[in-house]
Amino acid sequence: MAKAHTRRAAGAEDAGAAPEAARPGGAPRVMPGADQTDRAALTALPDRADQTDRAALEHLDRLPAVRECGEILVIDDVTGALTATGLETGRVVAWQTSRRAAEALAERFPQAIEAGRLVVAGLDPVGPVPLEEVAWASTAETALVRLPKALLALDHRARALARAAAARDIGFSLLASGRVKHMTRRQNEVLAAAFTQVEAQRGVGKSRALLATGPRKDLEQPPVMAGQAQVTVRGAAETIPLCGVGGVFGGAAADAGSLLLLASLDEVVRGGELDAVETAGDLGCGNGLLTAYLLRALPQARVVAADDDADAIDSTGRTLESVWRPEFRDRVELRWEPSFRGVPDQSLDLVLLNPPFHDGPGVDPTLVQGLLDAAARVLRPGGRLWMVHNSHLRYRPEVERRVGPVRQRVRDRRFTVLEAVSRPGPAAQR
Repeated sequence: MAKAHTRRAAGAEDAGAAPEAARPGGAPRVMPGADQTDRAALTALPDRADQTDRAALEHLDRLPAVRECGEILVIDDVTGALTATGLETGRVVAWQTSRRAAEALAERFPQAIEAGRLVVAGLDPVGPVPLEEVAWASTAETALVRLPKALLALDHRARALARAAAARDIGFSLLASGRVKHMTRRQNEVLAAAFTQVEAQRGVGKSRALLATGPRKDLEQPPVMAGQAQVTVRGAAETIPLCGVGGVFGGAAADAGSLLLLASLDEVVRGGELDAVETAGDLGCGNGLLTAYLLRALPQARVVAADDDADAIDSTGRTLESVWRPEFRDRVELRWEPSFRGVPDQSLDLVLLNPPFHDGPGVDPTLVQGLLDAAARVLRPGGRLWMVHNSHLRYRPEVERRVGPVRQRVRDRRFTVLEAVSRPGPAAQR
C-alpha cells in the first residue's frame, strides 16, 4: 500500500482445545523413498540456502525429535532449502504466508507432493488454512521458521504453534532464523510468551537463529488487532471497524493514503458517476478497509478482494464480519492470490489500488508495474482504476502507459490519487 515505510508486496512476495476442523484423523506419517527428480532437488537446494537458512540448519542436529518423528513443519521457506532438508529426513508440512511462495514450493517438489511426503497448506479453492489447524493436524514436533520482521506476525506464529503443541500434549521446538540487523530482544520476549525457554544460537555470517522449546499451557489465541476508520460513505459519516492479523500492512489502522483515496472517491460516488458499476475489485486488500467501503458505497456491485498475503485475507475476512450485512453474502469474494490472477479478463468496472512501493529500504518500481498490468487486464474498456501513491514518486506516466488516460483527482504533501480509464482493445495489448 502507499506509504513512506516498508511493506511486503501484496502482488508478489510484524494452549487450549484444538480447532474443531483439525481434529478428525490428523496427518498420516508417510515416509517413502525419494524419487529421482526430488533427489536432484534435495542435492541442489541446500547449495542455494542463504545465510539465514544455514543459521537454522546447522543447529538442526541438536533436535533429535526431527529424525525420531519423521515429520517437520516449515514456515515461510524463502529459498526452498528448509523444505529440501526436511525431505531428506522424512515428511514436510509447509505453511507459507505468500500464495506465490506456496505455489513456488509446490512447483519445485511435485514428486514429493504426489508421494505424500510434502504438504503445502492452503493450495486449494478454500484458500489459506490457519497455522494452528495445520500444526494440530501434523505429527511434527519441530518447526523451522523464517523470522518475520513484524513482532505481531511472530507472536501470531509462535502462539499458533505453541497452542497446537499444548493441545497435542507434546514437547515442541521452534527454530527461527533471521538477519541480525532485523533482530531485537523483543523477539526473544515474544517467543518467551509462548515457550518456556528461548536460546540464541551461534550466528552464521550476519544471521542467527533462536530456539524456543517447551510450549506454554493455556495460551490465549493469537492476537487480532482491532481499530476503526472514520470515512464518508455517500456523504454520510460512518465508522468502519477494522481487524488486523499477524503482519498485515497497517495492522488494524487506516493508512492516510487509503483515507485520501476514499474521500476523493466518495465525491464521485455521491455525484452518481459510479452508479453503473456492477463489478469492483480491491487489488491488495490488506485489512479490508477499501473492500468494506465498496460494499457499503456501491450496493449494486459485486466486489472481489484479493491479496497474496494470507494475513491480509484473514484480516479482510474479519473486518467484513464486523461490518456484515446479510445482503453482502452474495456480493463479495475473497481470493488468496497475487495480482487478481484468477479474475477473468475485462470483467471489472472499477479497481481500487493502494500498492506497495518499497521492498526493504529502497523503492522498487517493479512491485507496481505488475499490479498495474493486472488492473489493466481485468478492467473492461472504459473501466476505471483509482490508485493512490506517494506524491514524490511521480507514477502518472507509468499508469497512463499501462492502463490508459489519467486524471489527477487529489494531491497533498504525502499522497496523490489518480484515476485512469482503461483504454479499448484486447487486455493483452494494453
